[in-house]
Order: sequence, then C-alpha cells, then structure tokens
Amino acid sequence: MASLIVLVACTSSTSTRSPAAVPIGPAPPAALPGGTAPGATNDPSAASCGNPTASLRPKSGPPRAADYTTDGSLARILSQGYLTVGIDQSTYPFSYADATDHNRLKGFDIDLVREIAADLFGDSDPNRLRFRVVPNSIREQAVAHGQVDIVAKSVTVNCRRRTVVDFSSIYYESGQRVLVLRGSPAAAGDHSKGLTGLPSGTRVCTVAGTTAADAVRATRSLAPVTGDTWADCLIHIQQGQADGAVGDDTVLVGLQAQDRFVELVGPKLTREPYGLEIAKNNPDLVRFVNASLERIRRDGTWLRLYDTYVARFIPGTEAATAPEAVYQD
Repeated sequence: MASLIVLVACTSSTSTRSPAAVPIGPAPPAALPGGTAPGATNDPSAASCGNPTASLRPKSGPPRAADYTTDGSLARILSQGYLTVGIDQSTYPFSYADATDHNRLKGFDIDLVREIAADLFGDSDPNRLRFRVVPNSIREQAVAHGQVDIVAKSVTVNCRRRTVVDFSSIYYESGQRVLVLRGSPAAAGDHSKGLTGLPSGTRVCTVAGTTAADAVRATRSLAPVTGDTWADCLIHIQQGQADGAVGDDTVLVGLQAQDRFVELVGPKLTREPYGLEIAKNNPDLVRFVNASLERIRRDGTWLRLYDTYVARFIPGTEAATAPEAVYQD
C-alpha cells in the first residue's frame, strides 16, 4: 500500500541548537501515591474525584516565578536552569520530530511548553528545555518519580490519573474517533453506534496506557492490537495487521494526513480534556503553569498554535476556542 511521506520520525534530535530528546526507560517499581499499579493509571473504574479538570488557581496578572515561593518547586527548576518535559515525538501534529527539518521537535504540545519555559526563565533560550521521550505506559510514573518535571503528551485528565499526579488547567479538548482503512469491512460498519458498530473481530489498534485502549478492551467484540506509538498503529494498518485505530481526533487526523488510504468515520465518541501532568506536592509549579496558560489563552498565543498545527485538519464548523480554566480554589 502506498502512503504519503510520514513526517514523524523516531529520533532523539530536537534541532541543531537544542538538547536531544532522551528516551526514558521503566520507572522505579516503588509504590505510587494511591497505590496505583503501573499500566493501570487510567482505569475508568476509579472512584470519582469530583471535577477532575479543576486545577489550582494562579495569582492574577502575568506569570511571575517570584509570586510562587511556598514549596521550592520553582526554585529548584530555576536553580538547575532548565525544565525537563516528558513528550512523544511521533504524534503529528501535536508532538513530532519533523524529518524534513533536521528532526526538529514541533507541534502544539511542544510549542506550548516552549511558551511556559519562556515565561518561567524570561527568555527563549532552547537550552531551557530538556525533552525526554516517555512511553505512555509509564507516563504518570515518570513524572511522579521526578524523572521529568512536566509531561506534555496530550494527556486526558481523569480521576484515576489524579491518584498519581496533579494536572494543570485544561489547555485543549479532544474526543475519540475511529480511523479505518478505506473500503474495508470496518469502513462499512454502523459508525453511529461507536465502537459497537464495528464488525465483530475488527482488529483495532491503540497505544497502551491510553483511554482509547481501555475503550477497545471494554468492547469485547473487537480484537485489540497494541502499538508502542500512534505511528506504529498506522504502520500496523498499512501492513495488514490492523483494520483500523481508535484514538483522540488530534492523533488520528495526523495519521489520516499521512496516508490517503485511511479515513476518519463517525462522530466523536468521548470528551478528552487535555492537561499537563505535574508531580503531586508541587503546587507552586502547578499554579505557575496555570498562570502561563492563562496568558497563552488571553494574548492570542493559543489561537496562533492552533492555526499553525491543528486548524487545517479540523472541519471549519468547529470553533477554534481555548477551553476555559476551572479552578478548585
């Protein structure tokens, strides 16, 4: 099967001037807050935590590190001189290594944390960021154990993950959809019924540790296929090892853009509010990040990022509006 040029390359380079994105291996096996086991951090059976999208309120005005001095989390980051961020590098157009531009890291998530780092340090020096490639299966553990300061991987905020980590305010809202091979039996399913409308035995690819993987496992008529990354799911479809994929529309539109033989079908099946993951007991860092996100929403930066990376893939009927923050205090 022919496909368009894939822009997401599995590489460790960010740019000719920036530090490399270093892969992170398994996190330490020690127990985590709430007793959550690795690989089960997004179990939908988690007890309710109220509104999981409610974060910590920042101080009014522009983001200033000097306003957040209660727990030392910002002081530590400022002292070391850089922010360590866990990312993906194969999720076009949110976080990817552009093979056509010296494997430079690009995307909505990448530029978002560049904005936050610039607010924190007061400059745009690329050395202020250290990117670490973090597998979804240990994403929460990596930030909880301090391997990274923040995870920026288009992470859906939910109660189960909140037992392990804290979250910023919501910066984007996605929804799960279905991607299928054109002309296949999966494409002919009743997509108004969501996953249950796919023919029994349909091989559906997801990435481990995602809410989409939970949804496919819960639909017992489907045959789960697992990729290490979303780019792997496209390869599985191209090689005849999967009939389609289920994931956030932000992910799937990027796969569709890379291969004209696959298509998105049906409506959004879920609401997926994205937040940045931050270790517990770091309220200063959470509040500062939220202050930066407030600035990004208000001064047109959010819309610029949306127009740069997302707008071309989203139907024109959908409004490009940053989600409003919800605070618990």
